[in-house]
Amino acid sequence: WPPPTRPKEKRLFARLAEMTLLGRRLLHPLRRSAGMSSSSALAAEAAPPSALRWAVLPWSFFIGENVLLSHNRASIIALCGGDEQSYHALYNALSTAACASLGFGYFFRVAGAPPLRHVSVAAVGGSFVLQAVGLAGLFQALPRVQLPLASEPAHGERAEPAAASEAGAAARQWVIRCPMDFKGESASPAVTSPDGLHGLHRVSRHPMLWSLAAVGLGGALAVPSAPQAVWLLGPAAMALLGGAHIDYRHRRGEGGTLSAETERVTSLIPFAAMAASAQAEGALGSLQALARELKVENAVLGVLLAARWAVTRGR
Repeated sequence: WPPPTRPKEKRLFARLAEMTLLGRRLLHPLRRSAGMSSSSALAAEAAPPSALRWAVLPWSFFIGENVLLSHNRASIIALCGGDEQSYHALYNALSTAACASLGFGYFFRVAGAPPLRHVSVAAVGGSFVLQAVGLAGLFQALPRVQLPLASEPAHGERAEPAAASEAGAAARQWVIRCPMDFKGESASPAVTSPDGLHGLHRVSRHPMLWSLAAVGLGGALAVPSAPQAVWLLGPAAMALLGGAHIDYRHRRGEGGTLSAETERVTSLIPFAAMAASAQAEGALGSLQALARELKVENAVLGVLLAARWAVTRGR
């Protein structure tokens, strides 16, 4: 490329050189900022603060509004002019908003958080144990599960065990029945304990809360990211704080009762009263009584579901 010789060409090339230099000066800070933004993005991807906030704040809102509104129930009703319907409307509106924030936070903020660790086989095993216990407890709230095909007395009525053994196999027939025993649910369970305890209430005064907490704790062991683990710890926080507040209100006769004797033979923390031999049957006897009083078929379904989840995580 020969250098320009005419004045007009010299002026044109000089302007092109100035424009090129000006363009470089303008693009240089943009390139630096682009480099900084990419590094900032990598740092944000490694530890997203927004995901952690969405893991903590919705649970704080949910637990806080439940505790505060129930604790100050009388004062809030007085502020509403003595109208309990207005109190329930406020309570339900805030609870709905809290549940919506929990769902939005998990599915749209927390579930997409990047993984931070490899989930080991031991973590999956611990997750299975916790979730099997939790699901077995939750499934106790369902009607008793039964086989849809069974052999019953020929007259179609349920017979006593002694009468059934005397009648023998000749007087029986195969029948199809509902997989859930709704008829058995209509009868109150026979309470044989001197303490008046039955089933999961031997384990804790709040068995469903702690069953859900066990499912969450098991899930927290088997997820690869910190925001998901923190979110799944929420049910345990609810069981501990919410259960303690329910006990506090029941001691004062608000929303229920908790006598000194019932408090002595039961516990907030699962299995604490049983381990301390506070119940009439002692530690081993209360555990055996619990095994007799549980809906075994329902518990087996819970364990199978937990095993299915563990196999899925192990792949």
